[in-house]
Amino acid sequence: MKIGIDVSMLVYQGSGVANYTYNFVKALLRYAPQHEYRLFYSSFRKPRQFYQLDEFRRLGAKIFNYPLPPRILKLIWNTWHLLPVEWLIGKVDVFHSSDFLRSPLLSGTRGITTLHDLTWKIYPEFHTPEIVESHARKLEKTQQFKDMVIVDSISTQKDLHKYYPNIKKVKVLYPGIDPAFEKVPKEESKKVLSKYKIDSDNFLLYVGAIEPRKNLPSALKLFSELIKEKKFKHYDFVIVGRAGWKNEIVFNLIRELKLDGKVKFVGYVKDQELPATYSAADLTLYLSKYEGYGLPPLESLACETPVLALKNSSLVEILDPIYLVSENPVEMLSKLKILLTSKKKISLKVIPNWEEYVRSFLKVVEDIDE
Repeated sequence: MKIGIDVSMLVYQGSGVANYTYNFVKALLRYAPQHEYRLFYSSFRKPRQFYQLDEFRRLGAKIFNYPLPPRILKLIWNTWHLLPVEWLIGKVDVFHSSDFLRSPLLSGTRGITTLHDLTWKIYPEFHTPEIVESHARKLEKTQQFKDMVIVDSISTQKDLHKYYPNIKKVKVLYPGIDPAFEKVPKEESKKVLSKYKIDSDNFLLYVGAIEPRKNLPSALKLFSELIKEKKFKHYDFVIVGRAGWKNEIVFNLIRELKLDGKVKFVGYVKDQELPATYSAADLTLYLSKYEGYGLPPLESLACETPVLALKNSSLVEILDPIYLVSENPVEMLSKLKILLTSKKKISLKVIPNWEEYVRSFLKVVEDIDE
């Protein structure tokens, strides 16, 4: 089978959708090499340390790299619906669209996409108008052409049925966790921390984009309260991930709470070095308002580092209640201190893996027309 995939989301390095795209394609190439993969990548720019396309090529994929700016493709595909992607990559049996764009397809080609969440629909105030408009147009095309939709959780499936009841072809597949996410020895972790200039013996960790939905202001206020206690005053807060949008409040709050020097922005950390980073942390703080899945908490637990997350959306579905809390400041602080001092063994409620995901994905592809 010839499978086409739009991997352009890799440009948003460090984001959840880039993480998913990389691991999804790598898993297909690793666990189902009998198929032919044609990967479409389009962007004017490439991030620093951009190794993914070369890795995919080494694993046997055919790469079609076009320096077309996203704004142009949005106009051509989402607005005018012109230029089938197969004119650029060759005829395929099935094409997996990206988060933002749905290209026209040639006759007989089956369409499929992964919908990670509907945060842009439920919380439009967390996004720029351009992002909301892009997602809406993409989903309109998905609905119009009756594409198969894969969602990351039952929570997202419910949201999709609520806001788009006419989309009938929906399957829930839990994205996997790379086997590399396991406890890393202390000495090995130290080498990675040194590379990113993290010199803290004890620290809380956040991994993800710096954007409103991730609720970093609440995390900063909670951290500020924690270090007022003598027992925890030496702790730092390490933030791994790119600056997203509408993030000025985060930087202003750090100054307001006098946390300069205690909060450390590391930026993008390579996928291969994330397990060491999680392993070195005392706890991963993930107070997101809404998640379609929530990969960082699962990665953290796989590395035997506890998590504190808000009790909402898919997080209730994938995490053990011991790691969940309501958005009550007193309750959050109490639960945080308990987790930091607890000696209990880490508990994983959901243990997804990419090999199983690939098998399920290919079954979904085979059953699209049924």
